[in-house]
Amino acid sequence: MQFFPLVDFQHLILALFSGTIFLILIYLGFGSHGVRKESDAEKDEREILFGEEPHKNPIPPTLLAVFLGVILFALGYFILIGVKGAPF
Repeated sequence: MQFFPLVDFQHLILALFSGTIFLILIYLGFGSHGVRKESDAEKDEREILFGEEPHKNPIPPTLLAVFLGVILFALGYFILIGVKGAPF
């Protein structure tokens, strides 16, 4: 049993808001990245060499920044909690 009963509710709201913000960033990352256009020569060369393949687009920079931010936060949190220990 926790000393303050609203702490669980605070954690739930924090998780919902951070998840919503993450989903919005993912949506903006996919929506803001344009599709790379191919020239006719590239299309002909691809058809001759490989046959018809689906388009391969690079990862949008916004998503790359979000993924790197999440990874850095996780590593920092892991190191901080590992060194300092739990707060209680």
